[in-house]
Amino acid sequence: MKKLTMMLLTLMSVMMFSCKDKDLYDPNAPKPGEEQKVANTFDFSTVQNVMLTVDYSAFNTHGPVFFSIYHENPFVGEGEDEHLNENIKPIYEDYTDKNGRFSQAVELPAYAKHLYVVTGNFFVTEQLMETDVQNGAAKAAATSAGTRAARRAVTRRGAQTNDVSRMPQLSYNVDDNGNKVGERVYKDWQTPLGTWDDRSGAPSYLIDKSKVKKELIFSDDEMEGLYATVSQVLNANKACKKTYRDHEDLVLDKASEVTITMLGGSTCWNSSLGYYYYEAGKEPTKQEDLNIIMLFPNTQDGNWARFDSRKNDYNGNIGVNRGDAIQLMYYPNIASADTTGATTIFPANTKIGFILKSHGWGMQGEDYVIKGFAENDRKYNVWGASTPNLSYCKVPAGYENKKSPYQYPNPDGDSRSAKFAYQTVNGDKYAIVSFEDACNDEDYDDVVFALKPVNAFKPLPEIDSERVVTEGVYAFEDLWPAQGDYDMNDVVVDFKHERELTRNNTNENFRNIYQTFYLTTYQNYVTLVSGLALKLDTKKKPTSITMRKITSGSDDNVQVTFENDGSIYYLTNDVTAELGTTYILELYYKDGATNEELASVEPFIFRKENNDQEWEVHIPYEAPTAKMDFKYFGTGDDASKPSNDVFFVRSGNYPFAFYLAGVNIDAFKNTLLLRANESKKIDQLYPDFIQWSTSKGVEKKQWYLSPAR
Repeated sequence: MKKLTMMLLTLMSVMMFSCKDKDLYDPNAPKPGEEQKVANTFDFSTVQNVMLTVDYSAFNTHGPVFFSIYHENPFVGEGEDEHLNENIKPIYEDYTDKNGRFSQAVELPAYAKHLYVVTGNFFVTEQLMETDVQNGAAKAAATSAGTRAARRAVTRRGAQTNDVSRMPQLSYNVDDNGNKVGERVYKDWQTPLGTWDDRSGAPSYLIDKSKVKKELIFSDDEMEGLYATVSQVLNANKACKKTYRDHEDLVLDKASEVTITMLGGSTCWNSSLGYYYYEAGKEPTKQEDLNIIMLFPNTQDGNWARFDSRKNDYNGNIGVNRGDAIQLMYYPNIASADTTGATTIFPANTKIGFILKSHGWGMQGEDYVIKGFAENDRKYNVWGASTPNLSYCKVPAGYENKKSPYQYPNPDGDSRSAKFAYQTVNGDKYAIVSFEDACNDEDYDDVVFALKPVNAFKPLPEIDSERVVTEGVYAFEDLWPAQGDYDMNDVVVDFKHERELTRNNTNENFRNIYQTFYLTTYQNYVTLVSGLALKLDTKKKPTSITMRKITSGSDDNVQVTFENDGSIYYLTNDVTAELGTTYILELYYKDGATNEELASVEPFIFRKENNDQEWEVHIPYEAPTAKMDFKYFGTGDDASKPSNDVFFVRSGNYPFAFYLAGVNIDAFKNTLLLRANESKKIDQLYPDFIQWSTSKGVEKKQWYLSPAR
């Protein structure tokens, strides 16, 4: 009996000692026959938080600067062929403050270590900067605004001309030597305003601002507003919006005087600018209908230096200064080359158009030479008119498929100008016109000018807000917590986050007014029914939240009401039944929101169960919602530790879900989304996945770009 008592006491001691190490009721305790599960500490994150600093304050930016961040050099080609590769997408985009400075913590893809900072801002000549991410920070600062070359003569063998009759390139196609080729394209340009310097092309008829009515001259504050608007609309690395390019010629609402003020250009070419006019309703229909009057023989302002290797291509041959102004004259009989009856007053309902002869000043035949230009530039027979169908582009043999200079050959003579309005805080509107001088891009920032007086013209397009998009892909396993096949294609979601930015007037910093989340589901081959939901974390309360969806095969953006429980929005209860649907959540901030105040979302998949409890799967280490049924944690293949805020993890090299930042769904359309690849572990499709996983994200960060062959 004594021996039995001692045995029982020993057994109780062992049991008590064991309970100190492992709670008998711990749901994470291994079941009989199971080994202790140790969670993989890698969170499979593809996002890094970076304190990003971008500084353009070395330039007078006249307001915020839009910039893009790339993880590889987006410029390809050399010389005239150098351009942005449209297939390389930015990983982040934003605006600086009004002083050209940006310093914020941002999320970038984890693979981005060497960054390329690009801007097409009209006033920033250092448009490409490079920097590295080090210790969670990256800095890129423009160190010099460069120097503007003084006005001086070009290198030449003989005199240039202030005689328009010696400039056949303004009206005819010409050859390498500047000789006429074929029939005349436009009427001879007329010069009733006056003459110009024969060395630079600088007009002698510029306005003396001290002798002109102030309502015809822009004040310093108005110039700042104009420049800020130009900076917002025109981007040297993006096509100008069709909204501005498709607008008709300027139409006078009332009889008025008109002045033109040069705002500058972003081109190495020395082009010539003229104007013409006609009565609304009697639009010209062919090139020779235009009665062109010379404005600026040489529009080069010397401020162009997009790339250091090109900054001297204009060879210092400067014909205008920013702010130079000319008063337009109305000649009732100009069609007959008769200048009698000249007046400064244009009749109401008059349309005023403009034409730019590409490199017109730089095509003056054998007695004119600009270093750095190829011979074909002498015969670049291109004109851009502001009136639809009246531009002209002659593509020589051999250039049909080249990037430069005929990528956009314009066979129909479409307008090569943009028109838009600068609107002041009190509602006054000023007309701005910009031109594209070549057929190799569509940025429309080569020659830019504004017109006065205020509110003289019929309404022009107002400035659109800017939209900035980031994207990524979510992938979920639907067998959790059981061991799955880890093909990562049970629920695949293409994710986009769009911000719409605006400012109340042209001199303020940009603020987010709309924030929109797009989630699109893609083909899967599961038998289980899972829903898609998201958790919305709002730092600042939105003025409104609008819910929409676009069903597969439709373009209709339909307003709906997603079931929601506070911050949880249930987009669909059955992903498979609505494959291809795009679910949209749009947040509006009436007074704007800073980047730090913007909301964030956490998409997840779910199944609703009894007693309003849920089965959910989130990306590793992300917390579930309050409705989650915790009984699943620690069972099957799951190694979560809810008491330590560790969720949705396992011990192996495959996750239950992941999010790839800066990735488009196109990367998976021929791999994860193919029926033939169902149940294949993801490393069978992407051999580099395991190296990425085992190195905890240090190696093979772009494993998804290298599918198995």
